[in-house]
Amino acid sequence: MQEKKIALIGTYPPPYGGISIHIKRLKNKLEKNGFKCIVYSFSMETYVDANVKTINNPIKWIVSYLITNDDDIIHLHAPDWRLRFILSLMAIFNKRVIISIHGDSLNDALKSNYIKKLLVKFSIRYSSTVIAVNTKIRDLCLEIGVKPNRLYLISPFIPPKLDDNDLKLIPNEVNKFIKDHDPIISVNAFKLVFYKGEDLYGLDMCVDLCNHLKSTYKKIGFIVSIPEIGNYEYFNELIEKIDKKDLRNNFFFKTDKLSFYPIIYKSDIFLRPTNTDGDAVSIREALYFNVPTVTSDVVPRPEGTILFKNRDINDLTVKVLEVLKNYEFYKNKMEISNKVDNFEKIVDVYKKLIIRGE
Repeated sequence: MQEKKIALIGTYPPPYGGISIHIKRLKNKLEKNGFKCIVYSFSMETYVDANVKTINNPIKWIVSYLITNDDDIIHLHAPDWRLRFILSLMAIFNKRVIISIHGDSLNDALKSNYIKKLLVKFSIRYSSTVIAVNTKIRDLCLEIGVKPNRLYLISPFIPPKLDDNDLKLIPNEVNKFIKDHDPIISVNAFKLVFYKGEDLYGLDMCVDLCNHLKSTYKKIGFIVSIPEIGNYEYFNELIEKIDKKDLRNNFFFKTDKLSFYPIIYKSDIFLRPTNTDGDAVSIREALYFNVPTVTSDVVPRPEGTILFKNRDINDLTVKVLEVLKNYEFYKNKMEISNKVDNFEKIVDVYKKLIIRGE
């Protein structure tokens, strides 16, 4: 098994998003456990690691990959339905293809025109194996005909190793902000985008939440990590909203491409107010470090999180206040079950595909 070559297709840090972090940690653990591993990354970066290849044109690349690849297992993490379809064709011709579905990409694709919907269903049904990161995605896969023996429910969370070097990479101005503010609430966004006409990551709600809490917690601080701003117009609107509410001193926007988990580790609360999601790695990191975590109820969330009604600022405020007023209670309540490392579960899937010939 350890002589087999495993290809991971998706994005690789930087930037630091949930999928890219998962791929990086999976690659590192595979290599430390004696496996061969290559990453095909769609990030527009140049990597020092010879086993991380930058792919500038995914569709052009996948066509040549059909002919030239010699990988034993192909594990796709990218949400592009076209890549899923092409790789499923390879599975029909006895290539071992795993498709991990991390978010709403499948659900959205199934709402498209008839031809695209047909191709999407085909790709999911006929890949060798599908990994769903939450029960909502798993149930959708079952509905469209994925065989239960080829479908796995596995969180993408692979624990970070608390690294002093990563902690040292926190900018001095962030450390100063943490020192000068209390409590610290951290929140992250891959980049500023809208989903169904709303701020996907709910940063607008963070501004409103801060405004509601500041009268009680005058030194409250929000650290917002956005490694790729994306929508600069909306970013400027958020800054204007912050200024109008006189909250500029309560917000720190971290817009570089450094790892986010050290900031979660130093936070009092982690906040995830998204209006859609998969199985957020940042939530698992917060739970892993025993940081009380408040999340929207848009998808099934891990044990230990405190849920609020999606896009309901009043409910969000109530839940965060409850945590702050009873902090030690919530800090001590963190679930040990969230310490699970899903790496072995993923390796077990690889073993089934190779050893049993599935």
